[in-house]
Amino acid sequence: MLGEEFYNRIGKSKSLFAVFATINILFISGVSFTFVIPGLKGFSLYFVVLTLLMYFIAANIFVGLFKDRMWFVFTICIILSSLGMGWRLWLEWGEFTLVEHTSLAVYIGYPIVSAIIITIIYVISGSLFGKKVNFSLR
Repeated sequence: MLGEEFYNRIGKSKSLFAVFATINILFISGVSFTFVIPGLKGFSLYFVVLTLLMYFIAANIFVGLFKDRMWFVFTICIILSSLGMGWRLWLEWGEFTLVEHTSLAVYIGYPIVSAIIITIIYVISGSLFGKKVNFSLR
């Protein structure tokens, strides 16, 4: 019942939830990329759990917004994650703490991995809750 009510609220105010999910991915990917990569300076398991929780929320909002549009969600997530990470790098360019994170593997890998995680959560949540919810409001 809780999931059905959540998706009905998303159906009633799509633009508000779309803005929230966009800001969520932009902000979290910008803040967390220096804390969630194991083996690099600044890794924190707390931030890994927090990031996964926020990605879970964004993926469930996408389930309510876009039915069976996996590649669209993946593309949106990779773009938003890249923008959030770029925003953080632009703000802190020249900081000594970002030296370890300035590699091509981090620049390409983090947005791809975060988009894959959000898309996997989107597919799983869509298969679990998508059948129970009336998507006619979209």
